[in-house]
Amino acid sequence: MTPQFGFTAWGADIVRLAEPVMASTPNTSAPRARSIARNGGVTLEIDGRCVTARIHRGGQASIAHLEIAAMEPPVMAALREEIGSRTEPDDAVHAALRARGLQPAAALDAADCSCRARTTMCVHVLAALYALAERVDHSPATVLGMQAGVDGTGLGGSGLDGTGLGGSGLGGTGEDGANSRPPRWTPTAALDVRDYFAVRG
Repeated sequence: MTPQFGFTAWGADIVRLAEPVMASTPNTSAPRARSIARNGGVTLEIDGRCVTARIHRGGQASIAHLEIAAMEPPVMAALREEIGSRTEPDDAVHAALRARGLQPAAALDAADCSCRARTTMCVHVLAALYALAERVDHSPATVLGMQAGVDGTGLGGSGLDGTGLGGSGLGGTGEDGANSRPPRWTPTAALDVRDYFAVRG
C-alpha cells in the first residue's frame, strides 16, 4: 500500500523531518498531525525558503512557520547535472546524488508556531511538514525551488528552467541560489548607529 506522505524519495525526506530516524521515541502528536494534514486542515503558503502554514483543527486555528535550509553549492551543481533534460527531479535523480556521496535531503533552519505548546515540533508544525511532504510528493521541484531560495510553487515555462533551476542558473543570481532573495535578517553590526535617527528625504 502506497503511503500518503513520503511515497517519493523527495517527500520522504520531508517526512523524516517530522519523524527523525534517530528519535528514541515516536512523537505522540504525529498521528493527530497526519490526520489534520490528511483531512485538509493545512493551508500552505511558500515564499522562497519560508513556509507559512495555517492549521485549522476543530474550532482552533494556529499559524506555523518553517524555514528550509539552502542546499549546499556542490549538491546544487551535481543536481543540475543529474536532472539533465528532465522536467521533474524523480527518485532516480535523488538516488544518483546519494550514490555520489551527496545529501539532497531538505533540512530545517527554523520552525515555530503560534500555539502554546512548549516544544518546537508541536502538532501544528508536524501537520505543516506532512502537508508539505504531500505537496513535494506530487511536485518534487517544489522542494528544490525552496532549497534554492526561489518560488518552487510556480514552475511554469520549460519545467525546472521556469524558476532558474535548470540550465545554468539553479536558483537565480548566485551559484547556490541563496543570492536570489534578500536576507531575512539584518545583523545589528551591519547598521551604522551614527545615522540611525537621521531623516532621509
